[in-house]
Amino acid sequence: MDQNVESMPYFPDRAEYEARARSVPQDEIDAAVLPEGFPTHISSKMAWDRDNISSYEDDYILTLEDSQLKEIDDALQHFKALGKPLELLSPATFPLPSLHSILRRISGNIHTGTGFSLIRGIPVDRYSAEENMIIYTGVSSHIGRIRGRQGRKYDGRPANLVVMHITDMRPPSDPTLSVRLAGYTNEDIPFHSDIGDIVSLFALGEPAEGGDSQLASLWTVYNELARTRPDIIQALASDWPIVSSKEEGVFLPRPLLFHQNSSGTTPERLLINFSRRWLTGFGNLKRTRLLSVRQAEALDALHFLAERFHISMKLQKGDMQFFNNWSILHARRGYKDGPQQKRHFLRLWLKDPENAWMTPEQLQWKWDEVYSQERSLGPQVFPLYPHTT
Repeated sequence: MDQNVESMPYFPDRAEYEARARSVPQDEIDAAVLPEGFPTHISSKMAWDRDNISSYEDDYILTLEDSQLKEIDDALQHFKALGKPLELLSPATFPLPSLHSILRRISGNIHTGTGFSLIRGIPVDRYSAEENMIIYTGVSSHIGRIRGRQGRKYDGRPANLVVMHITDMRPPSDPTLSVRLAGYTNEDIPFHSDIGDIVSLFALGEPAEGGDSQLASLWTVYNELARTRPDIIQALASDWPIVSSKEEGVFLPRPLLFHQNSSGTTPERLLINFSRRWLTGFGNLKRTRLLSVRQAEALDALHFLAERFHISMKLQKGDMQFFNNWSILHARRGYKDGPQQKRHFLRLWLKDPENAWMTPEQLQWKWDEVYSQERSLGPQVFPLYPHTT
């Protein structure tokens, strides 16, 4: 019977991981088989690593030209003249006649190509906080027109909070203050996934040091595990005790890894959804149920293989990053702000109905919480400045 791990750090410990890996008998590894239906290898442009991703650079980086920046500025002025609330931002109210087809190709790349894209060059210092919010939301609507709820409360009242500010929220007077989300600190964040189909970030400010965004292909990690440790694939595709973010002491068993067979025009896919804090606890989110030794090894294997294959991006002020939350693992290096330099990003959770992947049945309830109109709590809320809900 698999033993439990008494404690497990939020940020993985390589020595602990390697010790666990060495303790697994070789005959168990040799006898292990993949879960039924799972592929021995998946071939796709989405199965990239740091050594070959540069050959696809033209597919995933768009550096905006002067004419394109003018088109975005024209769309901003058009929307402001309409006098409409920000929740009505869409391709119709933020028109980009020439850029639209390029942004649709970016959505295609996110769903069927490398899985991520970068738009570079928005002159954020030229615009107000509200104008930057309009530009980000307007441009993003051409990539994924449905915006997900990231919070259900604002200023103490129910709300559809669709934009989050990702920055160090701890006051300078208490930098060790315990918070619920690592994104509200300046510390390292291990590889994980969010909620939603597409995760997007817009850089309003850069740190003085560090803070690199790291991306890794789940499919490349999977191929390596399928080749060397199919027992870990078995563990990832079995139920895990996911702690509820809403109800204290409630656990929601489900797999971390999902497989979808090809059908018609839909190719075979692997999907993942997990965050270490749901499984190890973080800050004031406490954990009361233990992981097995096998689960602990599997969780760390995801991180260290992603670290092995990842690419690192130093997001510059004015960059917009978009990635497929089903197939791209992401992490962040710790950083230091300076007197005049502070890392400050906006984040959207997007969905593109034309290209969206099928949501696994076990996760449909959570995706409905984020995207379903039936769960709406009123107008969308776009806080212009960092806040706590």
